[in-house]
Amino acid sequence: MRELIETLLLVAVPLSVILFWFDSMRARERAVTVCRLTCKNYGAQLLDQTVSLHRLRLRRDSLGRVRFHRIYSFDYSYSGTDRYQGSVSMLGPYSDLIHIDPPDEQAIQPQPENMVTF
Repeated sequence: MRELIETLLLVAVPLSVILFWFDSMRARERAVTVCRLTCKNYGAQLLDQTVSLHRLRLRRDSLGRVRFHRIYSFDYSYSGTDRYQGSVSMLGPYSDLIHIDPPDEQAIQPQPENMVTF
């Protein structure tokens, strides 16, 4: 019996790590897409594909399921010479909240033809 448990653990732990890694890569790809589309809608440029994981924790979604809550930070520019930092919050595979500042304290409305919902 002990050998069976050890064998299961030897298979389950690496498999869990691999599944977590694939899930993290998929979430990062979605965060890059959300950041790129948001920057495009506001007339900004996403710099250097700079989307990086800032925080990872567990949180419940609206249905009460426990999901990974990831916060990614990214750099963007309006003129190509300035640099600002924004963030996108992902709850599971979905974008939860995105923060991007408009240039020079003026509000810019995104173009509706470029709006994409996930």
